[in-house]
Amino acid sequence: MKKILIITCVIVAGVFFLVGKWGGDSKLFAQTLPSNMNEAHEIKEITIYEVKPTGKPKAISLTEKEDIAKILKAGEAMELNETNDFVSSGYLLLFQGSKENYALTVNEEGNIDMNGHEEHYDIKGKNALFQAIQGMDNQWELLKEGEL
Repeated sequence: MKKILIITCVIVAGVFFLVGKWGGDSKLFAQTLPSNMNEAHEIKEITIYEVKPTGKPKAISLTEKEDIAKILKAGEAMELNETNDFVSSGYLLLFQGSKENYALTVNEEGNIDMNGHEEHYDIKGKNALFQAIQGMDNQWELLKEGEL
């Protein structure tokens, strides 16, 4: 009886391990940012560039705490899975903090590159960060040649 109980426990533990591996190691967006980049009061500015292979480049510079908090809030609960997909278009976000700078790129398909394109993630579910950026339509400014 004791052997059956031990074997059952080992099998159950193995199943949970395999399910965890197949499901992938996921993280929340807020966990992937440096700790001081999760606080709106620590970020002085977020500059967002639209990255497209064609078309006129444009950018937004967010300095108001409400706008910065809106971007952070949109992404904080997004669940991410590691991937090998490189993001080549979408939005490039440059966070200027009081102590450091940080960059990430997000695209419409739900991919994010972080830490200088060294870390690649897929967004599980709703791409709230991309949608929040698109919601700032009235704040975009066209860039002049050589500004990017």
